[in-house]
Amino acid sequence: MRKSVASKKFILFTIVLEVLVIGSALLRAFLLNVNPKRYFDDQGYVSWFSFLQILFAAFLAWKIYKSRKSDLVINNSNQSGNYNFWAIISFGFLFLGLDEMLKIHENLDLFIHDFFQIQETANTDRIDSLIVLIYALFGVGILYWAKSELSKFRKTFPLFCIAFSLTFAMIFLDLLTDTTELFDWLITNDSIAYIAYRSLSIVEECCKIFAEGMFLIAFYCCLQISQKRKYFSR
Repeated sequence: MRKSVASKKFILFTIVLEVLVIGSALLRAFLLNVNPKRYFDDQGYVSWFSFLQILFAAFLAWKIYKSRKSDLVINNSNQSGNYNFWAIISFGFLFLGLDEMLKIHENLDLFIHDFFQIQETANTDRIDSLIVLIYALFGVGILYWAKSELSKFRKTFPLFCIAFSLTFAMIFLDLLTDTTELFDWLITNDSIAYIAYRSLSIVEECCKIFAEGMFLIAFYCCLQISQKRKYFSR
């Protein structure tokens, strides 16, 4: 019962904190009459918040790995491949944190353009978004590979579904907002087209923040379940 209350408090705290961070960026932009994207872009404080969320997710995944490893040792189980899944997830999120700060996928996009001597167009500008899509698909593949391990955490399935739904929504919006060409084609008024483009860019960033939050919540709940299993196995 106590852990259930702790989980609810963590969920509430995470969502409220994300709303406050995003809301403060939008409010600040409105008061200063500046583009709110500046707070979401490189070195903006929302970007740093995103980085910290990803690092914390990596930390929680590592804690689950340690908990599951301890649980299997106590039960004299040889299912090492199962709990190693959490170590893979931890290192994966650590890589995503580095990508958030170092813009690895964007630099890889530039490298592909230079190496293959591809002329930059509206379509090739979307290569970085496709790289992020590959990240997400790789994540889904890892989850499928470890389905036997995840079956022990069935209660968290809806959380993972929400997290991946927000992730794919972010990627879709990123593909749409890589350039303004689509908005210029759909909307004849340049000012309205730019407002629509800028608004969807912000929605994309919000999807990213909330997706990270849902992964955080899912990992926290998995940790609670793992620790509970270990306690009852003693």
